[in-house]
Amino acid sequence: MNFVSNPLENNVLTEELWESIFNSTEVPMMLLNNDHRIIRINDCMKDVAKICDDVTGEKCYEIIHGSSEPPEFCPHSVTIGKNVKHTEEILLQDHWLLVTTSPFHDSDGKILGSAHIAQDITKLKESEEKVQNTIKLKDLLIKETHHRVKNNLITISGLLYLQSQHIGDADAKKVLLDSQNRARAMALIHQKLYSQENLESINLNYYFKQLLDEVVKTYTFGDKVQYILDVEDIALDTDTSLILGLIVNELVSNSLKYAFTENEEGAINVILHHNNGEFVLKISDNGNAISDDVDIENTGTFGLTIVNLLTNQIGGNVLIKRDHGTEFTIKFKSEHFTKDNGINE
Repeated sequence: MNFVSNPLENNVLTEELWESIFNSTEVPMMLLNNDHRIIRINDCMKDVAKICDDVTGEKCYEIIHGSSEPPEFCPHSVTIGKNVKHTEEILLQDHWLLVTTSPFHDSDGKILGSAHIAQDITKLKESEEKVQNTIKLKDLLIKETHHRVKNNLITISGLLYLQSQHIGDADAKKVLLDSQNRARAMALIHQKLYSQENLESINLNYYFKQLLDEVVKTYTFGDKVQYILDVEDIALDTDTSLILGLIVNELVSNSLKYAFTENEEGAINVILHHNNGEFVLKISDNGNAISDDVDIENTGTFGLTIVNLLTNQIGGNVLIKRDHGTEFTIKFKSEHFTKDNGINE
C-alpha cells in the first residue's frame, strides 16, 4: 500500500513550505508591519507592481507608489490605525486593484501589521468606463434631440405669431396666439432638458415661472394683472411636467383673455402643493367668473377640452369654483417626484 506524505501532519508548516505556498498563489499578496515596511511580498504582487529586486524591509509607499509619505487612500494606514479590515480600489501602474487589508496580531492581541490581498479589477474598470462613456453619449444625443425639438417648436411659435399679425379677424388671431403659447410651453420643457444635467425630471417652480412670464407677455396688460406663484420645490417626470405646463398655459391664458377688462387690475394665482404623493394644482383669478353653464366634462371650448383631456392623462380630476373669480382645482397622484430644492434650475 502506498502512503501519501502529508507535510501539514502534526500541524507543522515549515517556513520553506509556507514561502512556496505564498509565492505560488496566483493572487497578489503582501505583509506589512506597523511602519509600512514590507515583511513578505509574493511573486504575483511583484509582477503587478513591476518589482524585480528583493524589497523586504523597504517601505511600501516608496516601492509601490513612489512617494515619500503614505498616500491618502492607503488601506494599511486605516487598518493599523483602527484595527479593522479595509478595502480600497487602487490604481497601480496600469492595473486597477481591489486591495483588502486585514490586521494580524501577536499572542497578546497587539497589532503587528496587516496582510494585503489584491484582486485585479482592471477589466471590470475598463468595462465600467465603456458603460459610462456609452451613457454620456446617450445623454448627449438625447440633449441634442431636445435642443432640436425646442428649436423647431420656437420656429413654429414664431411662424404662428407672424401669421397672426397678417390676420384681421379677431377670433382667428386669438386661435393662432393660443397655438403659439402651446408651442412655447412645450419648447420650454425641451429647453430645460437640454440645459440641465438631469434628463428625467423638471423643477416645476422654475418651469412655471418661466412659462408664466412668457404667457403674460403675450397679452398686453402692462403691470395691471400680476401672477402669484406658490409652488413647492419639487421635480416631476418630464411627461407629467409637460402636461401640467400645458394645463397652466391654458387656464392662465383663459384668465388673461376673459377674466379682466383692458384697464382692470387683477391677480392670477398658481399653486401646487403635495402630500404623500397626492398633488393639488390650483389656478385662480379675481376677475370675472366663468359662466355657470360651463361644464368641464362637456365644454364647448377648445382650451378647456384640452385641460380636461390632459387631466385625464395623469389620472386626475378637475373642479371649478366660482367665487369672486374662477378657481380650477386639479388633483392627481404621482410616485415619480423628488424634492428638488432648485437643483434643476
